[in-house]
Amino acid sequence: MFIGGMVHKRTDPLFCGWHFSGIVEEVGSKVSDFQRGIEVFGHLPYSSSTTQGSLSEYVTVKSDALAVKLKSVEMDMAAASTTEPLTALQALRDIGKLPKQGGHVLINGAGGQVGSCAVQIAKVLGSKVTAICSTKDTDKVTELGATTVIDRKKTPDILGQLEPGEFDVIFDTPGKLSARKISKFLKPKGVYVNPSPDDMLDFLLGKLFTLFSPKSISMIMVEPKKADFEQVMQWLEDSSLRIDIDSVHDIKNCAAAMERQNDSSNKKGRVVVKVEGGF
Repeated sequence: MFIGGMVHKRTDPLFCGWHFSGIVEEVGSKVSDFQRGIEVFGHLPYSSSTTQGSLSEYVTVKSDALAVKLKSVEMDMAAASTTEPLTALQALRDIGKLPKQGGHVLINGAGGQVGSCAVQIAKVLGSKVTAICSTKDTDKVTELGATTVIDRKKTPDILGQLEPGEFDVIFDTPGKLSARKISKFLKPKGVYVNPSPDDMLDFLLGKLFTLFSPKSISMIMVEPKKADFEQVMQWLEDSSLRIDIDSVHDIKNCAAAMERQNDSSNKKGRVVVKVEGGF
């Protein structure tokens, strides 16, 4: 399962991990769409009320918050393909209301885990993608399907490369753009989506400025949804979605996995821990 590096609550005992894949051991009396022995994947709810972690041998999950893993997709890949693609999908489709065809999306942080998923999903949804990323990621982002790639390290004036009213959705995955300044690049009914604003005051002011405008500025908190997991699994099977795995660790080497997870300068994908067999 994938190491999230976050705690679910701030009181003892503390638990780690959000993402998981595994085999169903037991089902509730009212559950009819899952049976014991089938392979599944998903992620736990991002909430302070979550009192379990996926870095464990067993988790308890609601039946509408996970999906069946197809045989063509490995367990490691399934566990690494939950929060990030769901965040991108829900940001673009649900929050951004991206048109079914012919849309134009600006993705900031396109080389990151959420951003790279967003590039691919926007492409699958029929949109053109303008991507902002660092120099080391430009080739990858182009390969993933971005129409235009802006190297943020070689472009001092990034906003100067954009046209006012150009985008249906602006997805600012690292939350670094100014909501007030970037909103002018949205189409009349465009949406700026930010998972975690770096400057909350600027974000709130941006929302204030769009109160009397058809444009909107929104945050997103990803939700584990069965239908979305099923869509992601289908994309993995038909190769519409690529998720890079950096390394796989046995749970006995959990410390090394945590260290690698935090090595953002060298890590090249998801860090996976195999829990089977225990400590």
